[in-house]
Amino acid sequence: MIPPGSRLGSYEIIAPLGAGGMGEVYRARDSRLGREVALKVLPEEVSKISDRLARFEQEARAASALNHPNIVTIYEIGESGGSPFIAMELIDGRTVREIAADGQLPLRRILSLAAQAADGLARAHAAGIVHRDLKPENLMVTRDGFVKILDFGLSKLVAPVSGGVSAMPTLARPETHPGTVLGTVAYMSPEQASGRDLDFRSDQFSLGSILYELAAGEKVFQRGTAAETMSAIIRDEARPLLEKRPDAPAPFRWIVERCLAKEPEERYAATRDLARDLAVVRDRSSEISGSAAGVEPAARRAARPRLLLTALAAAAILAAGIAAGWLVSKKSSPGRASSPTFQRITFRTGTIANARFGPDGKAVIYGASETLQPPPSLFEKLPGNPESRRFDFPFADIYAISPSGEMAIRLEREGTNTLARVPLSGGVPRAVLEGVAYAGADWGPDGKSLAVVREAQGRFRLEYPIGKVLLDSPRQIFSPRFSPDGREIAFFRDDEPGQSVVVVGAGGGEPRVLSGGWVQIYGAPGWTPDGREVWFTALQLGEHAALRAVDRSGRHRLIVRVPGDLELNDVSKEGRALVGHHNQFGTVMGTAPGDAKERDLSWLDESYPMDISRDGRKLLISEEGEGGGAAGAAYLRPTDGSPPVRLGDGSAATLSRDGSWAVVRIGLGRGERPRLVILPTGAGEPRSIPNDTLVDMGWVNWLPDGKRLVLMGIEAGHGPRLYVQDIAGGKPRPISPERIRLRAFGNSVSPDGKFVLGLRPGAAPVIVPIDGGDPRPIPGTGPPDVPLEWSADGRQIYVFRRQQIPAKIF
Repeated sequence: MIPPGSRLGSYEIIAPLGAGGMGEVYRARDSRLGREVALKVLPEEVSKISDRLARFEQEARAASALNHPNIVTIYEIGESGGSPFIAMELIDGRTVREIAADGQLPLRRILSLAAQAADGLARAHAAGIVHRDLKPENLMVTRDGFVKILDFGLSKLVAPVSGGVSAMPTLARPETHPGTVLGTVAYMSPEQASGRDLDFRSDQFSLGSILYELAAGEKVFQRGTAAETMSAIIRDEARPLLEKRPDAPAPFRWIVERCLAKEPEERYAATRDLARDLAVVRDRSSEISGSAAGVEPAARRAARPRLLLTALAAAAILAAGIAAGWLVSKKSSPGRASSPTFQRITFRTGTIANARFGPDGKAVIYGASETLQPPPSLFEKLPGNPESRRFDFPFADIYAISPSGEMAIRLEREGTNTLARVPLSGGVPRAVLEGVAYAGADWGPDGKSLAVVREAQGRFRLEYPIGKVLLDSPRQIFSPRFSPDGREIAFFRDDEPGQSVVVVGAGGGEPRVLSGGWVQIYGAPGWTPDGREVWFTALQLGEHAALRAVDRSGRHRLIVRVPGDLELNDVSKEGRALVGHHNQFGTVMGTAPGDAKERDLSWLDESYPMDISRDGRKLLISEEGEGGGAAGAAYLRPTDGSPPVRLGDGSAATLSRDGSWAVVRIGLGRGERPRLVILPTGAGEPRSIPNDTLVDMGWVNWLPDGKRLVLMGIEAGHGPRLYVQDIAGGKPRPISPERIRLRAFGNSVSPDGKFVLGLRPGAAPVIVPIDGGDPRPIPGTGPPDVPLEWSADGRQIYVFRRQQIPAKIF
């Protein structure tokens, strides 16, 4: 113990507050600022492991910068006389452990504590910080009722280099010991207890364990010994909370059960969603107390529509998929809410394209490739038979099937889509029209005429019947579907920003947006049999595509969400939905200078390589999946395979030529005006570039002068084009005609900064002068070619050809 009156740096010890395996805590006075602080003096052993101390200091400073009301603020990390210490906010209150010792807490109190703790965790997780040792002792509650999370990063400081078997004897201790313990046994996640890698979802499990204990009055997996407790955490299921706390609202029990899922993938994809759910239960606890046992009010149950969903599923890699099939049905039993269930209906591997129900609503016609590469072949799947029948014509996909059994199919010939007609019973396809979009046709209500989408002179036209233009749009439209009464056509459209669900009259008129602002919409819209709703599948950043519904007035509801992305293809007359199921992974492969073979440079679940430093040693990665969160996340990873540094939130775009700055895009697909933020790759402060001109932004490249950016953007009333933006601010300056885009990854700017490579739909790529002038085609290229990079002397351009697998660079 350190006697009162002693000094550590600028801090004078006043009195001890507590002690444990993680060190001793004192009330102290900061002589410089005249304020009282809590001073945690770390164990002597820590001073001997400088690399861990340095890592901890970095994370502790990051935690202190969060500035969140539910996270204790760290003022300083220092050292005096060989003793490392942490000066932090002094909390006038008690730990959750002390509060729980008073007796069983009211549910309202538990919900308040839970929502605040989850909110603090969500903020830390969004910044890439994981607690790793969450327990009641690390949750302080002030006299005003505010929850404060303590000790971010301390468990990382004391964690052994390896969490493997050799660490297990020391892990099996009921408390935290310096230098040996990954966490506190009773609150460990299964992956933590078994020595596996862990992420933010481990904290969710720990919080679930705390909430269960507060509600039930006992630890969820407590056994006779620490080793038995760890085994129970890994293998045993928690006893139903309903048995221990019958008055607990059903939504609260479901949240706790989800947090306590054995597999991290079954917990929350983002902790902000957990915090949001807990806040809703807290704020509406009086409304839902009547259904605490899981029984919905009768009036609410009666209002639910009955659903029977049939699903065709495909697990996907990038844009392709591993074909599988599932039946999804929604059944009800007395006293219980209905929920979808899935039954697999296809069993081969490959790539699913489009799919439609047959006229009887039971058979399924789908396009698929038996590899991960297009083009597909056409198959028929009959009920009761696990096998699918292949049609004799190759390179085909399905558009639509008429009530009389005539198929409208897509034939792929030399890179051109041809609409053809052929009976479902078989025969030779008869070509109808070339240049129809990938998912761009549907039978009209008479079963004889067709609505089609095709592109002409850089514009997209919806025609019904063929030749009569209902809609002429500068933005891409796709997947038309007639309403059951044949009076309207629903379709998807690239909009400002994101993608939208739109309807237009079958005889023409002004289109109406029912739902917009989605990052990506999959598949096709599907009308319910009564025509009141349009079903669709769409996603935002950081979440999976779910099956959703929107009615004619724009009201939304969620039908079903599952792990992975859903892709709606069709809805039958009986109200069954045909959907694809995709699990997407973005994998980055590359070689560092001097490497003889490739290495995997991916990081989280959906990594994309956006730019690379001039020396080839740093890679800018954009994480666009669940791991990246709703805003996306930018990482800078050494190409030698070392772990990356998280630069910040946003969809990563480009690196400056000297590698000291990265540009990210903020607000994409979130219903807000997008903007650019410049993040330092080393020391420095982020800088935001205001935007009051562009309603959507695409890819961004940095100009060699380090003062300007070239980007693809959309102004209201205009199509996409290229702009130059000064990083000091001001309005972006257009430099190209409309319909010219930047390619997705890397830097398309010439070494001298005078030109940028552009793409035109259906035409050869172009060279665009940055300081003004007409674009000119790149000699020797055509529409399938995509420009990649300039040679170092600026005299040559590297390109690759679309749909050529494996890819070849020319």
